[in-house]
Amino acid sequence: MACYPVMLNIEGKRCLVVGGGSVALRKIQGLLECSARVTVIAPFANEKIRKLGEDGRIRLMERNYMKGDVEGYFLAVAASDDRNVNKRVALEASERNILVNVADDLDLSSFIVPSVVRRGELAVAVSTGGRSPLLAKTLRRKLENILTDEYEELLNRLWEAREKVKAQELSEEEKVKIYNGIIQDYKLVCDGKEG
Repeated sequence: MACYPVMLNIEGKRCLVVGGGSVALRKIQGLLECSARVTVIAPFANEKIRKLGEDGRIRLMERNYMKGDVEGYFLAVAASDDRNVNKRVALEASERNILVNVADDLDLSSFIVPSVVRRGELAVAVSTGGRSPLLAKTLRRKLENILTDEYEELLNRLWEAREKVKAQELSEEEKVKIYNGIIQDYKLVCDGKEG
């Protein structure tokens, strides 16, 4: 399946996770990093998920998934260890045009979650189309070593320059020259070379 890559703005959006284990926890953490409003439904939740509920970071409903629970959510993640439950969540979400990710089942998913490296607002996603999550994770780890915190600083410098440049009447070529100058200055610093 060829996936169309997008970065979704889920800030403040209602997102549902069905499942209470380690896979569900990873999905929950990813949603929270993007400021989603997360509800978790699971008959049993692990200690870390319970703690998120106690801290008010998620809404935790410790019970079985019931028909109609997916209603009103922007997206749903089925991460239960019960394939039948995951399938029910996927089918209900699909019927309601709600984005759904089913852990370990591409055929039931309308989207997949890539492996992501974040440096502030900079996000680099690696996907294998669900064929090998291990390879995506391995590549992400390599990128984490390459994309140091200095890239976040560079992004902020470029954004500030862009805001200033937008107010000026410059050609596209002049704008690109300014941005490239900032990137080149950054490379000199990061490579440890002198002027």
